[in-house]
Amino acid sequence: MYRSDAENNEVWVRMQTDKELVMRPGRRAAWLVPALALLAAACASYPDVAEVDTLKQHDTGKPFFGELLALQYEQLAITEADYRGNVEAARFYADKGILAAQGQAVAPESPTSAPELQEAHLQLISFLDEDMELIAPAMLARAQTSYDCWVEESRQGDSEDNLAKCRNDFSQAVAALAAQQPPQPLSELTPDYTLFFATASMRLTNDDEVIVRQIAGAVQTGDVRGIRIAGFSDRAGNAESNFRLSELRARSVFDALSEAGVPRELMSTEAFGEMDPLVETADGVSEARNRRVEVYLVR
Repeated sequence: MYRSDAENNEVWVRMQTDKELVMRPGRRAAWLVPALALLAAACASYPDVAEVDTLKQHDTGKPFFGELLALQYEQLAITEADYRGNVEAARFYADKGILAAQGQAVAPESPTSAPELQEAHLQLISFLDEDMELIAPAMLARAQTSYDCWVEESRQGDSEDNLAKCRNDFSQAVAALAAQQPPQPLSELTPDYTLFFATASMRLTNDDEVIVRQIAGAVQTGDVRGIRIAGFSDRAGNAESNFRLSELRARSVFDALSEAGVPRELMSTEAFGEMDPLVETADGVSEARNRRVEVYLVR
């Protein structure tokens, strides 16, 4: 059982507005104390989960993500101890909560041999390697704890319903993280497809229409999470008109892909005008290779 996003957001607001709740060196954040006490109380009826008491003895020096991680593991431990009577699982989550409360790095569990879990592990690691601890700490904590829950339920194999809940919670958290992930600059990427245009035209050529069908086919494989469409122009004409023309070219490809069955919510367009030419030219020069739209598939 997880804290809601609203509850996590309340914690975040309190940390921003009340200096007494902000964690300082050598001192546990004030709001974390009752949460950890609650975890110890929940497991008190299970003597061999006594290591949970260790949580009371340590200050936390971990930023906000670590604190949220401790609270998420707390909720899992309480669920296992109070509602399911599973001492082993309660200890498993409590141990990880202790490490998070101590300010230590807490790695997600190694996946089982199931391909779905191995892919989930790679997804989670990719978010942990980025700046998501600062961008979306509550959702990242939820992603890690629901992933660990999924792994643990897979190992136990005694409740398909519990396993499905952990898996679904992980999928929702990953989707939310992906939505908040800052896009990588196109200059650092290689386009998957490039469509070329005639001078001063936004009309797709026959070759372009073939490429549109290829892109639509690639999307049908199911591993494409997004499509970035970038329009460009050459330097024939004035810069303002060329920027507008690059917008219209990108939109033409967007509309063609939509008609070919690609969901519109998957796609986004960007316009660069005369910037980032494939071939450097003087101002006023027409260059076919610069009149283009680049398509990037996000997987």
